[in-house]
Amino acid sequence: MISLRDLGHTYVTDAGARIEALRGVTLDIAANSFVAIVGASGCGKSTMLRLLAGLERPTSGSLKIGGEEVTAPRQDIGIAFQAPTLLPWANVLKNVLFPMRLMRRLGPDAEKRARDLLTLAGLDGFADKMPHELSGGMQQRVAICRALVHD
Repeated sequence: MISLRDLGHTYVTDAGARIEALRGVTLDIAANSFVAIVGASGCGKSTMLRLLAGLERPTSGSLKIGGEEVTAPRQDIGIAFQAPTLLPWANVLKNVLFPMRLMRRLGPDAEKRARDLLTLAGLDGFADKMPHELSGGMQQRVAICRALVHD
């Protein structure tokens, strides 16, 4: 299902320095598998997730999902970042529905899915609250709901 072959990614700083975040990663992940990537801070875990989601392009090697090369952000992958990155001007429900709005898939089914996820995350009754009215943990749960809303 997911295939990484000699995957590498190098960042270039504003000063022109090169920082190698990943080098030579080869990995196959079968469909319906549960995999954890663990490692020290700064070892490239988040970079690998950004590559898988299509938010970054590899600087070397290849990355395929379902046999297709990842070349752009994918609608079938959601990601919850280390910081919740919620839209401060939008309430909880609108934050969760944001990916659906971008994909032009808003509607009653999307709202029901968003509300069901909020209930599952223990945030029933918070749909109309603004991000600043939530604790850090609650904000992170909203971000997780947003990552899952498009199924």
